[in-house]
Amino acid sequence: MTRYLVEFSLERDRARTVEIVSIQETYGSFSIEFIDDRIAVISGSWEPIRRCAFVNYIGQIVGEAGSLQSFSADLPPGRFYVRYRDIDGNAPLSEAAIGDLLNARGRVSFEHPDYVVRVVHHGIFYVTVVVHERDKRQFMERKAPRRPFFSPVSMDPKYARFLVNTAHVRENEVILDPFCGTGGILIEAALMGIKVIGNDISLSMAVGARTNLKHFHIDSFQVYSMDISQLQLSRIDGIATDMPYGRNSYASEDLETLYERSFRKFHEMLKPHGYAAFVVSDSSLIELARPYFRIIYDVPVYQHRSLTRHFITALRND
Repeated sequence: MTRYLVEFSLERDRARTVEIVSIQETYGSFSIEFIDDRIAVISGSWEPIRRCAFVNYIGQIVGEAGSLQSFSADLPPGRFYVRYRDIDGNAPLSEAAIGDLLNARGRVSFEHPDYVVRVVHHGIFYVTVVVHERDKRQFMERKAPRRPFFSPVSMDPKYARFLVNTAHVRENEVILDPFCGTGGILIEAALMGIKVIGNDISLSMAVGARTNLKHFHIDSFQVYSMDISQLQLSRIDGIATDMPYGRNSYASEDLETLYERSFRKFHEMLKPHGYAAFVVSDSSLIELARPYFRIIYDVPVYQHRSLTRHFITALRND
């Protein structure tokens, strides 16, 4: 079975590994042979991993070796160029020298390559042919200040996508964000081919979410404006949401009451064995979900000195 090297981005939390494990659980089309906070080695289909927010490169492994001098596998026909990453920082090599070791003379082309060889040193040397490189500009283009409707409390697009991926929802299935705000989570889900339903008790937020979705050429969506208790939905495939924390819309209700009835409503709306992925700023509030959900992952993400947010993956109790 074909094997691939997955290179993670440089965030310093567990989101990178939890995300790819969640994708594996969702699709079951690949197995994870090795994983740490820098790379993963998988076998099977790499296609679902292109959804990941925290994956920069995926490369088909054509060889592994303790030293490049002992590398013996053949590269595919065609022209290429070499890129090198020394994760461990103890094997300094120039890309030209690596090309010589790979017998690249006469085959190097930077202008019209047939493929890119990416060599990664992490314990051993992995020689790979790149099959996927994340376009880093896309997340920048979807950051809150670049949307037509802006709110300063909007989630970073990378973490919005991570939240969607931990909700264990595939393409053409339905995801709900019952506290959708300006629609950042809905945008990431829709761009992955997931059917989206949003809701926010604030009419201005709901209208803003619709505006933002249309700005990114997303035309198929439903966005409501009502209290969560009024939503008439059932057998939703997954929920991904940033729980309210001190928003004016809920000023008349304490957070404990709001969260308890919200988790109960999540349970009511989800399909059996469905997942809710949600974010809280006070970890003690996670306990309110336990009568309705089994907590699978709790990923703390540092924001600033006085705030750490908890990204929770929870499986519906059936």
